[in-house]
Amino acid sequence: MLFAWLGSTREEAGATYEHVRQNLINLFVRNNCLDAEDLADQTIDRVIKKLPGLTESYTGDPALYFYGVAKNMLLEWRRQNSAHSEASMDELGSSPGAEPDSTESDLRFKCLEKCLQKLPRKNRNLILQYYSEEKRAKIDFRREMARNMGIDVINLRVRMHRIRGILHKCIKKCLAESDSVQ
Repeated sequence: MLFAWLGSTREEAGATYEHVRQNLINLFVRNNCLDAEDLADQTIDRVIKKLPGLTESYTGDPALYFYGVAKNMLLEWRRQNSAHSEASMDELGSSPGAEPDSTESDLRFKCLEKCLQKLPRKNRNLILQYYSEEKRAKIDFRREMARNMGIDVINLRVRMHRIRGILHKCIKKCLAESDSVQ
């Protein structure tokens, strides 16, 4: 449905999709978002969820709709990160520019490893592969991954989003359990 909305041919839709995604990433990078690619993917996911009613009512360039959703994502990201950074500073009693607590970082890493082990092998291998490359190689590799799985890149991103959600909950629980032990 997304590709039908983005272009009249599969090639045109694919090119539009890649152009929009890259512009979304650039928007988030320009706004100092460390997780720009994830935010771009989340923006696309939100638009995909609205597509059934959107394609009938929205007129104009679909890219502009993505950018509008991205602006809202950016506002949410800023709210979450300003609240989080203030809480982090208070908890750590640190000043801006201070090094993060290495024990906290070690604990997060241990929780990540523990949670990865809890995933089914197929999902664990999939997410590790998904994040194995960098820059342009990452884009090409993910495209190849999707092709090998017999799905499109959007479906691959949706799967990764779901797996990340599972990992996020598990890590959050692991960190909370560690805090209660200490």
